[in-house]
Amino acid sequence: MRLDQAIEKLKEELIAAVQGCIQLDSVKDLGKAGPGAPFGPGIQHCLEWTLSLGEKLGFTAQNFAGYAGQIEMGEGELLGILGHLDVVPEGDGWSVPPFSGQIVDGKIYGRGATDDKGPTLAALFAMKAIQDAGLPLNKRVRLILGTDEESGWADMDYYKRQVDLPKIGFAPDAEFPLIHAEKGILHLELSKEHAPFPHLLLLQGGERANVVPDLCHVTLKDLNLQEVTAELNAFDFPDGVTARLEPQSTASNIELVFQGVGAHGSMPQNGKNAVLYALRFLQTLSLNSEERQLITWLNQHPGTGFYGEGFGITLSDEHSGKLSLNLGIMNLTSQKSTFVIDIRYPVTFKDVDVLQPIQQIASAQNFTVKINEHQAAHYVPKDSPLVTSLLSAYTEITGREGYAFAIGGGTYAKVLPQGVAFGPTLPGEPEIIHCPDEYISIDNLVLTTKIYTQAILNLALDPKYKD
Repeated sequence: MRLDQAIEKLKEELIAAVQGCIQLDSVKDLGKAGPGAPFGPGIQHCLEWTLSLGEKLGFTAQNFAGYAGQIEMGEGELLGILGHLDVVPEGDGWSVPPFSGQIVDGKIYGRGATDDKGPTLAALFAMKAIQDAGLPLNKRVRLILGTDEESGWADMDYYKRQVDLPKIGFAPDAEFPLIHAEKGILHLELSKEHAPFPHLLLLQGGERANVVPDLCHVTLKDLNLQEVTAELNAFDFPDGVTARLEPQSTASNIELVFQGVGAHGSMPQNGKNAVLYALRFLQTLSLNSEERQLITWLNQHPGTGFYGEGFGITLSDEHSGKLSLNLGIMNLTSQKSTFVIDIRYPVTFKDVDVLQPIQQIASAQNFTVKINEHQAAHYVPKDSPLVTSLLSAYTEITGREGYAFAIGGGTYAKVLPQGVAFGPTLPGEPEIIHCPDEYISIDNLVLTTKIYTQAILNLALDPKYKD
């Protein structure tokens, strides 16, 4: 059976599988964690469902205490494919239910459609197409299913203690043609306590450091309601950003809601951060001196620029470009201020190059700095056999030029000594991961499956086989 025939025969089953996987709410929920479900029952169910699908397709599958899973075919040296089943919270602004897997105009909608359930299942069905076509491999292909990629990678910490990792492989969790360099990632939490504020009771926005907040809530008290309303009406918000005064507001309790545009935290310039616009608006109000001092400091440092300008860390290199900084979480109350920033630093720099300037600026304002997460930068040479083999597969299937580039996003490619990120977003397609109405088009899903099929063959087909 020819490969294109095998993939076409699997098409409807692949679409149904992606829909079914999206319908499983796999947002991390540590409050409901338990044996076999270290990240909550939703992720546990999704992992078990996907492993069962792998077994039904004829592969061996193994569950590692709910932290991760793997689906394998073939024998010999390992080739790894690292996907993940956990998703970021759905957020607001959807036109369809976020866990519906609904098909509209040839697109499958839902949280995880592109990041990363759709492409992970594309890799699984690529393995199935090779099996159905009877093509012999000289490597063991292992699809690794992660469950904590979006928040900490505790899944991979556990998994690496249980098995020998593949030395080479790819993560189907980014963009085509191929990503050979990934910036280092730092999630820093800055916090301090202060004397009770008289007016500013709450400034809250963001759920994950690696997402540009699209919503921010502000609660004020003992201010002139007419003055606040007038300033709100006069404030110059850009297209895509709105703010409203909640109808129950009174002079003693004023509630504001700021709506922005979400985006991936590695590309803050692609979003419109609701927290930042709330901070800028607060500077127009008659707050007291301590409140104004804090708001001014926040606007000057985490609130200035997308590239670390506010902290004096505008680092850059030829391999991976500029450092980026996203103010991803803000939790400010009348007595404590806490915020989390997501920093992606270039591959030729170290974490200390970022930490020292931030710590110096933060300490001057009595903020403490805590490292919530750190992933070192990762780099695979463009002329490596892994990169050239995958780019050859991309070009052969799409007819487009293949090239390798760097990103700020962190993928599971970093888990492997020689790992790269490979698809599924094609050049020119919109960035919709972590956004409302996330989707994967059926055409892209099928094309990605074909690319992954050819990629596996380029890396693992037995050289004795002759077509």
